[in-house]
Amino acid sequence: MQKPPRTNEIQVLVAASPWLRAIDTRLANGLVNSGRSVSVENGAGIYALSDHDQSVFAVVSGAVGIQLDDGQSGIVLGHVFGPGAWFGEAAAITGLPRQIGAIALTDCQLLRVPYEALIQLEQDDQPIWRALGALAVTNGALAIRVARDLMLADSKLRSLTILTRISDAFAPTRAIPLTQQHLAEICRLSRSAFAKLVAELEADGLVQRKYGSLVVVPQ
Repeated sequence: MQKPPRTNEIQVLVAASPWLRAIDTRLANGLVNSGRSVSVENGAGIYALSDHDQSVFAVVSGAVGIQLDDGQSGIVLGHVFGPGAWFGEAAAITGLPRQIGAIALTDCQLLRVPYEALIQLEQDDQPIWRALGALAVTNGALAIRVARDLMLADSKLRSLTILTRISDAFAPTRAIPLTQQHLAEICRLSRSAFAKLVAELEADGLVQRKYGSLVVVPQ
């Protein structure tokens, strides 16, 4: 279901999004006001690999998993976006099919800005493509970080590094609202191996298990 964004959603996005705060205020307001609020249920797809949709999205609430084809296991989770994150800009910029997928890992409230609205912003003399280029650089740097984290051979260090990265998306609480199955997949471990590892991390005072979430303790 899509509807115009509400004032509180705009406030949430502005407060939580470093990218939105960094761009021109007029453009930021135009971008958010051009969007439509979308409710996505836990487990539902937002877009799939090879989709031709060119919309960009922002997370108002919830957790969005980014999916990729690792060439071996098939479609796997690579990263998680939390409130304030914007994603989907590559297809908007290039016009090419989606190279990654996106799925709701919890019930989510999103803002969807269609491609036609981006064109209108540019026609209104608002530099949307330059701003999206900056977003692409930021998300590209994040992708490099994801790849680097997965190269860590030690499973305990790899998992803690990945959990720390994901928890950044849920500051200030750093409480990751995902299942152990999701987190195990992201860390490239079986569920049983991940559960054992989390118990070790908790004994070391590095994480805390709470009802419905895993908290990474700041070091």
